[in-house]
Amino acid sequence: MASVGAAVRTAITSASISGINGVFRDIAPDSTALPFVTLASDLGRGPVLQGDGTVLARTQEMQVDLWQSHASEDVTLVESLLAALDSATLTGADKNIFQCRVVDVVRDVQPEIDICHHSLSLDVTHTN
Repeated sequence: MASVGAAVRTAITSASISGINGVFRDIAPDSTALPFVTLASDLGRGPVLQGDGTVLARTQEMQVDLWQSHASEDVTLVESLLAALDSATLTGADKNIFQCRVVDVVRDVQPEIDICHHSLSLDVTHTN
């Protein structure tokens, strides 16, 4: 079975977002042409508690980053990523996944190096 991060990666690649030149874990190879996506999984885990303090599940924090040229920024790419991930049904992981939620999207422009960076923060709730 694959990890929760691999299930998120599969959701992105299965969405067949036109124009994305790859989805990579943590860092893309230097030779990768823009635009591309990087994925950082397991940035943190918090418990989902029952009233008596019993841990029912865990919420894993993840980050999906869209990197593209600022000069040729395509706003539909971040919207497509958001649509592919928010409330996505994630399968194939080593845990039962109950929910995938995009909790934040931040846009950062670095015009001096022609980069537009969108960062999507995800909470993925799964079994322990």
